Amino acid sequence: MSKLKVGLIAGILALTVGASMAWSAMSADDAIKARQACMKMGHGGVMKVAVPIMKGEKPFDAAALKAAYDAEDAACKDWDAFWAPDTQKGTVKTEALPAIWTDKAGFDAASKNWYDAAMKLRAATDEASFKAAFPAVGNACGDCHKKYRQAD
Repeated sequence: MSKLKVGLIAGILALTVGASMAWSAMSADDAIKARQACMKMGHGGVMKVAVPIMKGEKPFDAAALKAAYDAEDAACKDWDAFWAPDTQKGTVKTEALPAIWTDKAGFDAASKNWYDAAMKLRAATDEASFKAAFPAVGNACGDCHKKYRQAD
């Protein structure tokens, strides 16, 4: 994906997510949609850039990674609001398990583990440091999904 395309996607995503979250309290449906966008477009967008680098299919590209990280930040900026107690169920289908709300401390710890791993990945300045940091992000994603997300 070209840098221009990644930048355009990031900009559109930021505007869309920002506009949809202009109010402080989200309905359950809005929270579900926002967290789905965070997971798919934010985290998934990073993976679309990162995985080919990790596999050696594409060279390390700090600019493309930064654009993906910026899009992730925009999509996930209201993370805490996505998981408020009244956002568990709405009319929108969700894969979030009740354990997110019944084991809040565990979910918060899993989220922090992912965040810490993601920040180390973002600090990578070259292919070697990127490849060293990437597995921790994947492990943190998997650990959280196993406990807090319905299996497909």
